Amino acid sequence: MDVLTHSILPFAGILLGLVIIHEAGHYVTAKMFGVKVLEAGIGFPPRVWGFRWRDTDYTLNLLPLGAFVRLLGEEDPTDPQSLAAQPKWKRTVIIGAGAFMNLVLAIALFTSGLMVPRTVSAGGAQIASVTPGSPAEQAGLKPGDQIYKVNGRRSENTADAAYLIHLYQGGTIDMTIKRTDPRTGSELITKSVYARWNPQPYTDECGVKHESGPTGISIATPFGQYTPRTAAETATLDKESRAAFKEYQTQIAPGSPASCSSGADFGFVPLTAAQCADLDPGERAAAEALKSELFAGQAAPCYQFSPGPRFEPFTRTRSEPIWEAAPHGVRLSFESLIIARNQLWSMVRGFGSSPVTGPVGIAQATGEVVNEAGWKYLIDFAALLSMNLALINVLPLPMFDGGRLAFIFIEFLRGGRRVAPQKEALVHLSGLALMLIFFVVITYFDILRIIAGDSLLR
Repeated sequence: MDVLTHSILPFAGILLGLVIIHEAGHYVTAKMFGVKVLEAGIGFPPRVWGFRWRDTDYTLNLLPLGAFVRLLGEEDPTDPQSLAAQPKWKRTVIIGAGAFMNLVLAIALFTSGLMVPRTVSAGGAQIASVTPGSPAEQAGLKPGDQIYKVNGRRSENTADAAYLIHLYQGGTIDMTIKRTDPRTGSELITKSVYARWNPQPYTDECGVKHESGPTGISIATPFGQYTPRTAAETATLDKESRAAFKEYQTQIAPGSPASCSSGADFGFVPLTAAQCADLDPGERAAAEALKSELFAGQAAPCYQFSPGPRFEPFTRTRSEPIWEAAPHGVRLSFESLIIARNQLWSMVRGFGSSPVTGPVGIAQATGEVVNEAGWKYLIDFAALLSMNLALINVLPLPMFDGGRLAFIFIEFLRGGRRVAPQKEALVHLSGLALMLIFFVVITYFDILRIIAGDSLLR
């Protein structure tokens, strides 16, 4: 049931909404310019219900995975009401309106998300370790330095610091840190650090492999900003608090056994198969549920809350008024494209994992967002999807809006001479066949990842 309510239904709803907004851009501009709209449909055929109004069929179809607008003569200019018969600038506006609407929607969603009150970490961001030979070590960064600003932008917590470092990946970052010396006190220092494309993992003294990140640092919330809790208090925590504990544990001792890093002191203890079997049925069910909830990718068969001290991060509620959220939402929209570009460029250079996924993978990611971050963060997730949909649709690929815009550009270069409609239709048909093959391949790897229990977001 969780898969249905946390993954499939939210994903289907988001996808349907994004595509309806996209197609509404085509529909409205086509009507404005006198282009005949043959059909505007929600979902894909077979048709379930419909009606006709002002020479347009409005239909509701069986497969609720998108929407479409069918215009008269998309390649054939023989009818004066056809799309192909319109001047180049009108065709450009009509075809580009879908991606423009997704851009506007992304900005609106990011803005709305920033206005919704959310609980965020207020503990700051501290450098936990510096990889030997990394750009961070060469720049003179040290464990214990607190990250104050990255390229002049304030970093309030670990999420902010990681986001800004990946945003400026591939260039030199001016990192302002707060360094405390027992003899001289605290001071703010700015260090120039190169954020490399090829971060090299390293293995610590416990034999645990760590990702060192673009600059070669691992980031954690400062230990001193946590307060102890008793085992009884911890056992009654809600799901979000348990997730916060798990995040803290993985920051302090990621993947480490309790015997190596006293990981038991940080919230959860991994148990062996024999230890799991010795638990009474109720405890064993709870330990296995905890493993499934928080440590699905770990080898231990079950986990328990440890009897040692618990630590609760300082948090605060963050929201922005609309006059601050709106420009911030615009910036986040375009920065999401930079982050995606950086991920792709790292992948092309042979580092990092591929961010490319299909509907199955996106549905998996939807469930992970709901389970790990909460429903509020679906607003940000939908904004990211809308921005990516806008980007994909303006790329000069057959069958996409960008492919059709490319033919208009070719027409402009040829002094108004158009590519024959039959040839353009053949190009788009070939593109559709290639996209279907690509879709099948991506879906295959998405399913393999789910079967293996791997996460898409981590």
